[in-house]
Amino acid sequence: MRRLICKRICDYKSFDDEESVDGNRPSSAASAFKVPAPKTSGNPVNSARKPGSAGGPKVGGASKEGGAGAVDEDDFIKAFTDVPSVQIYSSRELEETLNKIREILSDDKHDWDQRANALKKIRSLLVAGAAQYDCFFQHLRLLDGALKLSAKDLRSQVVREACITVAHLSTVLGNKFDHGAEAIVPTLFNLVPNSAKVMATSGCAAIRFIIRHTHVPRLIPLITSNCTSKSVPVRRRSFEFLDLLLQEWQTHSLERHAAVLVETIKKGIHDADAEARVEARKTYMGLRNHFPGEAETLYNSLEPSYQKSLQTYLKSSGSVASLPQSDRSSSSSQESLNRPFSSKWSTANPSTVAGRVSAGSSKASSLPGSLQRSRSDIDVNAAAGAKAHHAAGQSVRNGRLGAGALNPGSYASLECEAFWRSGRTAKLCSV
Repeated sequence: MRRLICKRICDYKSFDDEESVDGNRPSSAASAFKVPAPKTSGNPVNSARKPGSAGGPKVGGASKEGGAGAVDEDDFIKAFTDVPSVQIYSSRELEETLNKIREILSDDKHDWDQRANALKKIRSLLVAGAAQYDCFFQHLRLLDGALKLSAKDLRSQVVREACITVAHLSTVLGNKFDHGAEAIVPTLFNLVPNSAKVMATSGCAAIRFIIRHTHVPRLIPLITSNCTSKSVPVRRRSFEFLDLLLQEWQTHSLERHAAVLVETIKKGIHDADAEARVEARKTYMGLRNHFPGEAETLYNSLEPSYQKSLQTYLKSSGSVASLPQSDRSSSSSQESLNRPFSSKWSTANPSTVAGRVSAGSSKASSLPGSLQRSRSDIDVNAAAGAKAHHAAGQSVRNGRLGAGALNPGSYASLECEAFWRSGRTAKLCSV
């Protein structure tokens, strides 16, 4: 009896202990700062967690191109104006504000929240019209080092705000942001291979904004030098940026670096990475639009296998006009030779066919040299046969019929010779 009573008392104490442990559990807000318990099928706490609670997956991040946490240009455009509103009353007040911002961004010992807010403050000044003050550009040159330091920060939020601010500066200032863009682009390229998606995609988006809005020739060597990087992701992105540059910029901004562009694209077509080669083939189309002669020289310097790959890509993308003239004419002639013999031309009068061929050739010769190409609506085999028959008829009419004027092995040669000796008319030979 005593043993039974002692056992019940021990069970009651153990139940009280469990109750006390549950009662001393921290709230859900406090538990967010502790390491969560591993999920099991029988854990009611983990199964009751809401999708939007801390530690749960973010719904909107996985839909991005770069995966969870990635950002794109649309996010940048929204963030340009999603800042606190400020008003600028004088240039002196603007100078004081910019000095405070530079002081905060130049010291990485400041709290990361303060640095992120300081970057947002720059965008607030841009929205308020700071670019209309002359002193803004002077202080912007002094901010180059602070912006580079922010783009190198270990906090992804600071890096993201720095990239958005740089993109906004390029969008608003255009070519006036030349010194800042030249200073920040190498740092942005260092973000491309970063394993953190928010950093890598932020750097890529900022480079795209700079290429679109700040057309400074000094940026071209910075991009082409990264096309030969040891990092495969950097090479892929660099050729993508180079393709965008050739699409957006004017030819006069590229003339000084035409040789560098040709050499870089040639190396990209020979790249060891397949995706990098695809991006390099895309840049050939842009190079052809700006420098046709250099593009044709580049094409002729490639090995036949690389020429074939380039032709296949250009044809699949609907850009046959980007091929050199010789390749376009040869491909059209090959298509005509592979076309079956047309019954329409085989039943026609040979002299009529020859007349059509000669008329077509005279019309083609009157066109400019850049537009001359083989006529795809004329069958080459039929035209050759018609020309031979026409030459045979002319020889008979002139009285100089020879064996070489007719097809070898044909009975028409014997018959025409017999008719000629007998003095009969040669009209049957033309039948």
